[in-house]
Amino acid sequence: MDDRSRGRDVRRDPAFFGRQEELLRLVKNLLEGRHTLITGDFGIGKRRLMQEARLIITGERIRLDLPPVVPPWPRGAMLTIQCPVPRGACLREAGEALYRNGDLRLESEDGREDWGAVRSRFTELGVDGMESEVIRALAASARRYIAFVAGLERVTVHCTKFLDALLHLTTVCGSATVTKDVEAFRCFWSSFERLSLGPLPEQDARRMVRHLMCEYDITASDPLMCMREILASADGSPFHIRNLVHRARTRQPLREGDIRGFRSAEEGRYFNMGPLYMIGAGALAAVKFFSSGADRREHYIYFSAIAFILYLTFRAFRGFFIFRPQRRK
Repeated sequence: MDDRSRGRDVRRDPAFFGRQEELLRLVKNLLEGRHTLITGDFGIGKRRLMQEARLIITGERIRLDLPPVVPPWPRGAMLTIQCPVPRGACLREAGEALYRNGDLRLESEDGREDWGAVRSRFTELGVDGMESEVIRALAASARRYIAFVAGLERVTVHCTKFLDALLHLTTVCGSATVTKDVEAFRCFWSSFERLSLGPLPEQDARRMVRHLMCEYDITASDPLMCMREILASADGSPFHIRNLVHRARTRQPLREGDIRGFRSAEEGRYFNMGPLYMIGAGALAAVKFFSSGADRREHYIYFSAIAFILYLTFRAFRGFFIFRPQRRK
């Protein structure tokens, strides 16, 4: 393996391919103060597009295929939130950025401290207290922040106050695989201009595969066949292209059987098993209900405990209840 690629993770490769029109539109929207929501399937490159836009806006990256941003937006006026839930973690993430910029004021009698010393004091305010402090800091700041918020498909009614404040006090760039079509969020979603991402065009996907195979020194018995299988299996998804090249890197040197195995491992669309899980939990709840009617208290307590544990498991690990089935040809 080439020394320059040793120790580097293919899945975190910073290279960006295609999306010129989408990127230019996103950058212009954010500089003009228009809230923008990036939508698309899982792994299609929503977060990566947000990251690229941020680097261009701050002047950290210059792309020859895009007009220069003059003057660059201050790097400190960027607020990055990985996910709006859980709300406490989201607020701590926002609070840290605001404190480092001097907008969140929680100084002690000894003066300004490092965030590590302030974090526990900030957390002790509770979720509602942290939310109030973050909103107050944004309202009082002389900066006009651009807030990058990923994972908005997970938004809950408990997040609405903070997200509404972000819409009024910052320019929001969000991403979501789907938008919840419920009354509580209709006003929120209507505040955004939509930017939908589809699969990478074949030419850009081919350029990406070629770059990664060269950059990470992928050795295959048939390089052209390897590229074809990766392209066919990934179906234009940058996330799956990186994962497949990472897999190829761990199986050096690649033989024909390894290459053909890409398609069976990665092909197929995601299937959400969550509804089936919830049907099972509902059936358990029905058994619990009939147990109470039959005056079987011990069964009622037993099934109640199981239902509660199943609910917590699904809430905490719902990402694991989405599976990619195999398609055999």
